[in-house]
Amino acid sequence: MSDAEHFLWRRDVLGSSDAPAIVGVDPWRTAGDLWAEKTGRLPSYETEDVERLGPRALGRALEPLLLTAAERRLGVPLARQVWYRHPTAPLGVSVDGLALELPTPVLVEAKTCGIVNRPSVLLHAYGDAESDEVPESVLIQIHHALTVLNAQPDLPPIRDALVVALLGDGRGLRCYPLRFDLELGAELFEMECEFWTRYVEGNTAPPEPPSLETLRRIRRRTELVPVPVDDVLVGEWLHAKRIAAKAAENEELTRRMVLAALGDADAGVSVYGTLTYREVDRKGYTVQPSRARTLRFKPAEESRV
Repeated sequence: MSDAEHFLWRRDVLGSSDAPAIVGVDPWRTAGDLWAEKTGRLPSYETEDVERLGPRALGRALEPLLLTAAERRLGVPLARQVWYRHPTAPLGVSVDGLALELPTPVLVEAKTCGIVNRPSVLLHAYGDAESDEVPESVLIQIHHALTVLNAQPDLPPIRDALVVALLGDGRGLRCYPLRFDLELGAELFEMECEFWTRYVEGNTAPPEPPSLETLRRIRRRTELVPVPVDDVLVGEWLHAKRIAAKAAENEELTRRMVLAALGDADAGVSVYGTLTYREVDRKGYTVQPSRARTLRFKPAEESRV
C-alpha cells in the first residue's frame, strides 16, 4: 500500500496510531489534532522525505528487517502489511505482521525508538527484554489492532502480540510479548466509537484543542461569514494575554535591576543561587559570529524556590 493510499483509508477510520491521542497518551498529537485530521480540516497528505530520515521514514525503512527478526524468533513466515477494517465500527488497522501459521496466532508490531530523535520521550518506557513493559501509546495501539483483528469473521482468535523494537539507547533489538486484555480492549473500543460519533461525525472539536502547529495548518475559508465565538472564552484569552504581557514586562524590569546590582562584576551570589553575566560565543550560521553577554542563573542546592 502506497503512502497516498494509506492516507486515504486512514481518513475514513480510526487506525492504531490514532487511538493513543483519543486516550490522551500520545506524546505528539492531541485529540484535537486527530479531530482536525479526520474532519478534513488539514491539507491533503504530505509525504515525508525519506532522505531526511525522519522518524516515520526511518521506521518504514527498517520495518522489513525487524519483521524478519520476528520470523526467525517465531519460526514461521509473517503475513505482512495486511489491512483490516472492523465490520461494524469505524476502526481499521494496517498490520505490520501476522503469524497465522502458529497454533496460537501472534500479532507482530515493529517499532523504532530514539534512533533519530535523542533522547526520545518514549525510550525510558521500554523495560527489560522479554517483559511486557512498553510505552502506553504502544500498548494502546496493540489493543486497537487486536480489537479489529478479533472482529474479523475469517480469522482465528488472536490474543498474543509481539513488539519487536529497535531502541537507540544502546539496547538494540528487543522483544516484548504482550497479552490481549479483554477489559482494556472493550473500554478502548467504546472510547473510540464515542470519539468518532461525537466529534468526527458531529463535526465538533473535542475538549482538548488542537496544537498550535495544527491550528496554523488548518485551511481557512475566506468565503465563510464570521462565526460566533464564546464571549467567556475570548475574555479568558485576552486576560491571559494581559497577564503574559505584564509578566514579560516585570521580568525585563527585574532583570535590569539584577544586572545593575552586579555593578562591574560579571557574577553574583544570593540565597537562591549564583548569577553570571559573562560573554559567550554565538556561532555564525545565517549571521556573522559574535560575542555577547548572557545572564544565567544556577540555583543553590539548598534552595527550595
